[in-house]
Amino acid sequence: MKRMFIERTYYFYQLTDYLTRQQGFELVFINNDQTEIWLQRKKNKKNHVIRIVNNGFDWKNQLRLDIERTIKNSKKLTNLFLGRNIEFHNVYVAEYAPVDDWKALKKTVNMNQRKFSRMHLYYLDDKEGAIEKNRLFESIDVEKFEITPPDNIMELESKTQYLKTSILGKYNQVKKQADQVFRYAKPTLTYWILAVNVLMFILLELQGGSTSTDILLQFGAKYNPAIIDGEWWRIISSMFLHIGLLHLVMNMLALHIVGSIVEQIYGSKRFLIIYFFAGIMGGLTSFALNPQLAAGASGAIFGLFGALLFFGFHHQRIFFQTMGWNVIVIIAFNIVFGFVVQQIDNGAHIGGLIGGLIASSIVFFPNKKQLSQQLLAIVAYIVIVVSLVLYGISNKSGHYDPMLQAQIANHLIEEEEFSQVIDVTSETLETEPTNFQAELLFLRSYAYSKLEQSSKALADLEVLVALEPNAIPEAYYNLTLIYMERGNTEKAKNAIREAVRLSPNNETFTSLAQELLGNE
Repeated sequence: MKRMFIERTYYFYQLTDYLTRQQGFELVFINNDQTEIWLQRKKNKKNHVIRIVNNGFDWKNQLRLDIERTIKNSKKLTNLFLGRNIEFHNVYVAEYAPVDDWKALKKTVNMNQRKFSRMHLYYLDDKEGAIEKNRLFESIDVEKFEITPPDNIMELESKTQYLKTSILGKYNQVKKQADQVFRYAKPTLTYWILAVNVLMFILLELQGGSTSTDILLQFGAKYNPAIIDGEWWRIISSMFLHIGLLHLVMNMLALHIVGSIVEQIYGSKRFLIIYFFAGIMGGLTSFALNPQLAAGASGAIFGLFGALLFFGFHHQRIFFQTMGWNVIVIIAFNIVFGFVVQQIDNGAHIGGLIGGLIASSIVFFPNKKQLSQQLLAIVAYIVIVVSLVLYGISNKSGHYDPMLQAQIANHLIEEEEFSQVIDVTSETLETEPTNFQAELLFLRSYAYSKLEQSSKALADLEVLVALEPNAIPEAYYNLTLIYMERGNTEKAKNAIREAVRLSPNNETFTSLAQELLGNE
């Protein structure tokens, strides 16, 4: 009786050892009393999970109850397994089959679960064990293998114990490695970077507001014309500035959650390299593709998401057991949302994500190296960065955001920097001759007037009203003043009529109209 029990246990572990050591199955789960082992293999688009049970049943109902329990357990353990449409193989290693008629239970069962599709049953007893084993091997597409216990009882016990120790040791090592993955370092730098971002936001607010274009420009926001003039440091400084409280809170929340995980996985030094390499590539992508003023840590944070994806490529099971689909859904949602909402700098997000993936490949994982892959990643990073810089410099239409340039020109007018107003508006009108043309022409004409260059002011205003006659009532008022100064009364009268038509409640306009037109 003792020998039969040991033979069954030997068979149980020998079958597991063959499938894991020679057929590519992974140990996924072993229950506490070590009577059942769950394995998985994805190969050639086929996905198999095997549950091997070291137990038999005397009666059909006992077997049926265990099958029902197994289906329930498969739902609880579903996160441990990769992929979908999994063929589930329920294998019993036993001395004897149930004494009553149980073979109807061998019928394939549709499981109708999120991952598992069908369940097949195999009962490896002393009578039909070889036939059932071969049926299993045929179903999972592995080579046949004969399992023959040693004749000597001591050798049988020794080999059984060896197989058990080897399999349990391998399983415990896998679990230990999974636990250690998230304990390589404490997230110290994550909190330092978070603190710097918060302090910079407070400083912006104290200086005049984080939404002020002028303040953002002073403190290093990404501004393409300034970068073209040599202020490349803005690519990094803009990573620590945020536009408004909501922008700061959302980014810092993401940094706290994702940054902590990445620093724990990769270590502090690697985390820092990933963060800055991703932020730089995100900033350069924004420089190359987006002419708008930009700031924020989102490029670097998307790089941290890229680092998690890189981790997922190399540790699929741990990745999907812990955070996998959550990370993928968040990335996909933010990218789609970025395409829908124009104000979001999607170029920085996508550039940062790619930068994080490549940076992770450069630094790789702690205590591991793949020199050829790391060197290739360095080359790829350099090529992409240089390409973005060259494209950004050559892409003149990407230098100037007309709306932003109009805001800057307005600010310069308030500062009475009229020569700079002319420079800003002229560059933008030359590069982007259609967008915001009326506003830019009006601002430049105003600067010309203040510098007593009335001919140039007149030329801009006449172009403006010809292009967009109903856009800016003040343009007609200024035209009226210039025409009066030049003694062209008829044109002055026509201009003030248009000003009053467009803005009839403007007292300045109506007063001048009364003076010029009288009772008319």
